[in-house]
Amino acid sequence: MLNATVSGSFHRHMDAITAAVHELAALNVRVLSPADPRIVAQQGEFLFVASDPVRSVRLVQDRHLECIKAANFLWLVCPDGYVGQSASMEIGYAAAVGVPIFATRAPADLTLRQYVKIVPSLDEALATSKAAPQFRHQRGLLIDPRASVEQAHNILDRVGVALTRPTHFGQPARIYLDLRDLRATLALPAYTQ
Repeated sequence: MLNATVSGSFHRHMDAITAAVHELAALNVRVLSPADPRIVAQQGEFLFVASDPVRSVRLVQDRHLECIKAANFLWLVCPDGYVGQSASMEIGYAAAVGVPIFATRAPADLTLRQYVKIVPSLDEALATSKAAPQFRHQRGLLIDPRASVEQAHNILDRVGVALTRPTHFGQPARIYLDLRDLRATLALPAYTQ
């Protein structure tokens, strides 16, 4: 099953974003974000949707970026060519982490157009994505908190046991592999403030 993330201006194109989410789901594509695009709250100009598990602008945006990284592709909704500042950042992020970006309409901005592949339909984006290698970034703490925390606990339990028993051949290497897996499992975004 393919995973997708949808970006666009919630203020100008929410109906088209909602339609895209429903169309992707009907095509058996898992929409990582926004999974449920119904607007439920607002903080200043920032709109929260029903699938936002928290009401923190930074955490919601970080989660959306993690969803982009975990997706097979980013679907950009810009029916009139308008791409807001947040969606522009999301395009840049997708480009930086190597996630293909598709849209049926080119962004008005010349620079953004260089990163978006224009396709006649969502079906064409799916066909292209299915033909591409399917490796994607693992879903982390912000995308799937329960599973990530459970997996992190299991890894920490293994590390705890290994660190409290007498050392045997290969144990240090196993600990470092577990710590690498823990870092990947949590997939924590860089946080500065």
